Amino acid sequence: MASSRQYYLGLAPDLLNPHHLAYEWFGVLWLEEDHHFPVIVGYWFSKDRSEILHNAILSGFTTWKEKSDHFIIMNMYQTIRRKQSEQDWIQRSRLSIRTLFTSPWKETPPGLYIIKSRDVYPLHASAVCKKKFFVWLEHAAVCETEKDLQVFTKKVHDAYTRG
Repeated sequence: MASSRQYYLGLAPDLLNPHHLAYEWFGVLWLEEDHHFPVIVGYWFSKDRSEILHNAILSGFTTWKEKSDHFIIMNMYQTIRRKQSEQDWIQRSRLSIRTLFTSPWKETPPGLYIIKSRDVYPLHASAVCKKKFFVWLEHAAVCETEKDLQVFTKKVHDAYTRG
């Protein structure tokens, strides 16, 4: 039995682009095959709608049906953001050894620090651990509100008081 593949494209304005920390158009392209669960095959953020269509074509997709069901699009957006948040939490990386010899880390005593990328929301928050010979990025999060930052801070605190 031949399988029937159908691609769908959903677009929504004013959703947070977690990389640029700006509210932009969001576009998601997904595949539905023989009534199975949808599989996201691509997504994009852009300042305008037409650039998302252009990016989908550049990615090799030329035929799709456009869906305007806000619930479906938001569900996919939230799924993508949730997976990104989980990845930000577990992605641990050692910063360059030169970091120890540059300001502000040169003068900072060892410990765990929460750093904000800027003073206005949305922002990136990072949990940075300075040790005697290394600086580690332990956790990161995108925070849209003060409450998000408080939740991140509490989660970091809980993780380090347990362990």
